Amino acid sequence: MEERFNWEEVVAMKPQGYVEIQDHRAQIVIHGPIESISVDENDFVQIRLKWAAKMGAMGTPTFMNWVNSPENKTMSFPNLVLPFVIEDTPEKGRRIRFGFNILYINPVEGLDPKKVEGLES
Repeated sequence: MEERFNWEEVVAMKPQGYVEIQDHRAQIVIHGPIESISVDENDFVQIRLKWAAKMGAMGTPTFMNWVNSPENKTMSFPNLVLPFVIEDTPEKGRRIRFGFNILYINPVEGLDPKKVEGLES
């Protein structure tokens, strides 16, 4: 599996799926459907979500308890710094894996805003 660095390649795929971020330091998982992804004039990758939900990591009291997390709707990091690989999965199609994080290219079923406490869909 070839490791890649230029996120312009991901932007060109026009992802319509969702992102799942594992924040081990904060012991949370964040996910949400992609609204847009771009590389800005300062060469930063900008991922914007339609909505964001978070839960505690496995082993925490809030594991599997999704709550609205509007502060996590935008993610930003320098282009060419965060390596990623492109993978095909049988159940959810093509995805981008970067560290413990996943970005699905195509829309994926099962991401239900009704299961997120405090989220108005």
